[in-house]
Amino acid sequence: MLEKLLQIVAEGGICSYQDLAGRLSIPQPLLATMMEELARLGYLQAVGGACGGHCTNCPVGGCSVVGPGRLWTLTAKGVQAAARRTR
Repeated sequence: MLEKLLQIVAEGGICSYQDLAGRLSIPQPLLATMMEELARLGYLQAVGGACGGHCTNCPVGGCSVVGPGRLWTLTAKGVQAAARRTR
């Protein structure tokens, strides 16, 4: 399930917890735990603060997940792992 989440995030764009939880058919608290685990493993990192919806000023630049009070993006390790899974 973590691999699927990583793959979805790697597709790019801005995702909300609600969208991701729906795509994975899991509750949002479980998604939050999965995001924390991917961060612990070095595939995601928290950046900035909460998303204000102003993408042009976003330090991430379009590949991120917006959650309760957090903005997440893939690390270089996360990008590489996702690329390996699409081959």
